[in-house]
Amino acid sequence: MNGGKGKPAVLIGKRVRLRLIEERDASGLFELYSDQDVMRYWNHAPWTRPEQADRAVEEARSEHASGISLHYVIEHLSTKKLIGSCALYAVDQENRCAALGYLLAKSCWGQGYLSEAMQRFLGYAFMQLTLDSIHADIHPGNAASAKALTRLGFRQDRDRRASWLVGGAQCATASYRLTRRDWLESAVHANVLTAALLDQSQAQR
Repeated sequence: MNGGKGKPAVLIGKRVRLRLIEERDASGLFELYSDQDVMRYWNHAPWTRPEQADRAVEEARSEHASGISLHYVIEHLSTKKLIGSCALYAVDQENRCAALGYLLAKSCWGQGYLSEAMQRFLGYAFMQLTLDSIHADIHPGNAASAKALTRLGFRQDRDRRASWLVGGAQCATASYRLTRRDWLESAVHANVLTAALLDQSQAQR
């Protein structure tokens, strides 16, 4: 997303570590993206061939070099196992906005891993990448994701319209939006602001 200028910061929480996607992540990503339960509400079918992961890693790294996306993997801090992924895509540098996407392994659902990872990722996006607005589109039936976004400070954006093809059926997404101002003012982020500032400092070294 920075056009390949400098390596993005590694983000570390209490239980998770987020870093730029690498070629060695292909097998872990295939395990994640081939799980039908994880992909239930995604806008493409689960992967069925390992080469799909190889291609996705290549595309993610190419798009980062071009400055149009930033794709991180989420690792469990103690086991080093890949447990998820998150990305900023459709980046509009001029208007300082981007879209957010994320996936988390089923074994980690309901344990606060996604919230912890997203707090660090959003802090990096707003403080270091200086984005002003981030939006997320989700399947309207994905109640768990809607709840997670709301906890992170996102508000439903009823003026935004997007459409996905899920399971062969077209559906209008539910859209959520978070601004940098709201993120800074939100009490839910009060305890991660220091960490975000630390990420900013480390990235500038």
